[in-house]
Amino acid sequence: MCTPALSVDIVLYEKRRGNEKGYDVWAVRRRDTGQFATIGGFVEVGESPADAMLREVEEETGIQIPHHLAQAHGHKGSKSSTQSIMRLIGVYSDPRRDNRRSNVSTAYALEFNPALMSTKDGSGIPKAGDDAKEVVSISLEDIGTKYKGDDWFADHLTILLDFKEQLIGEESGTRDRHGLGELADDIARSTC
Repeated sequence: MCTPALSVDIVLYEKRRGNEKGYDVWAVRRRDTGQFATIGGFVEVGESPADAMLREVEEETGIQIPHHLAQAHGHKGSKSSTQSIMRLIGVYSDPRRDNRRSNVSTAYALEFNPALMSTKDGSGIPKAGDDAKEVVSISLEDIGTKYKGDDWFADHLTILLDFKEQLIGEESGTRDRHGLGELADDIARSTC
């Protein structure tokens, strides 16, 4: 019997600068399928999901995030608590979510902040590395409309739509359902 692997997915987003309203999401184009994907990968043995997130972001985009920014410690009300810049979007566990093997993903949102983060090459611009063919900036408004369905690897569109709903809900004080529960029907796991 196979047990599910643990993975992380990261929605790296950035608020538009200047007078432009809205957000952009940094996504990668996978080398193996050519599809867009959230940044992420499998958690290694002895690694926490937060550490895996930091490693995957650096491997796939060159963005280096100081470790202390991804760690939240203590209760929010305590004087010794530290705040993390990452936040949980959700846990995705449908056995059909990834056709490579059964895995459970912890999905996080992380706001890209060039003042707090650096890139390996010092440019401040995410660049493809590891198994990413390219890193692209996509308007959050275009996710689910211009970029939909088969454009995305596994259930990454669902993760992004959940993030979009959370962000819009926070800003407007409401929650809109994206109604794409049938998305999982397109995902079939063929091997363990």
